Amino acid sequence: MQGILVVTILVVASVFSTLMLLIVAAKAWREIRDGWRRARRRVLEPQLLRYAHGSDASVLSALGGGLDPRDRGVVEAILIDHVQRVRGIERDRMARALDELGYVERYLAGLDSSRWWKRAESAENLGLAIARRATTRLVRSLEDETAEVRLRAAKALGAVGGRAAVLPLLKALSEPNRWSTIRIADILSDMGQDVVRELMDAFPRLNAHAQLAALDILGRIHSLDAVPWLLERLKDTRADVRARAAHALGAIGVLDSGPALRRALTDPEWPVRAMAAKSLGRIHDAEGIPPLCTALRDREWWVRANAAEALKLLGPIGI
Repeated sequence: MQGILVVTILVVASVFSTLMLLIVAAKAWREIRDGWRRARRRVLEPQLLRYAHGSDASVLSALGGGLDPRDRGVVEAILIDHVQRVRGIERDRMARALDELGYVERYLAGLDSSRWWKRAESAENLGLAIARRATTRLVRSLEDETAEVRLRAAKALGAVGGRAAVLPLLKALSEPNRWSTIRIADILSDMGQDVVRELMDAFPRLNAHAQLAALDILGRIHSLDAVPWLLERLKDTRADVRARAAHALGAIGVLDSGPALRRALTDPEWPVRAMAAKSLGRIHDAEGIPPLCTALRDREWWVRANAAEALKLLGPIGI
């Protein structure tokens, strides 16, 4: 019995010793690997940045004519890191380098991974690479079973841009149970002028929830092209639409919308009157002072408060 106990102790001790050796060896290997990667990054990063700010047609020339397979992870990390920091031509060149070096193909394959976090990362990186040829695959990812994958695919579509990317995002805007409307609206707003015409054309086909979001998006984009269209929305039969349109006109800040907003101060629905009062202050419409003074006696406190704030924004003459 005593011999069995000794053998058991020795076996357990050897197992623990082996595990300790494995842990120490793994840690040492990681430190060696990370140290090598840092050293390679110090060499490769200046080369890639010179390419981004230069005029070479191919990134391979900056890498000495080719990419060592051992450097692929380091180069990818450098490009992904910097493509999020720069803008303009430099960003486009770094995104093009991701495609030229074959990373985009790997991200496209990653969209079919069985692991959701791999699909999410691949979708995000395709957006960073501005991979327009990935649009169709990203649209498919909008139907992914995992919400995080869907949202990263939507964000990637926003970065990729183009009409093919806008339409599925507008569809997502109409599905509040499946999407975060705020995040989709943020993505569409960040796309800027590219979505203005699409939003206006698609408006009649959107559900009520998406239509209100679309009006807010147009206001955030500050598109002058949307002003005549928004003025027409002030005549809509629905008070919510009229109120959001009035708010959007104030956000854009065009003085020409003053007459329509002054008429909206007499709207039978108080939310419309409140948004019209707020917008008159934002566009600094001096001719709106008399109706704003009248609005100080409105039966709804929100209208009165917005009218007072609008008069304050108009400066000494309003005060």
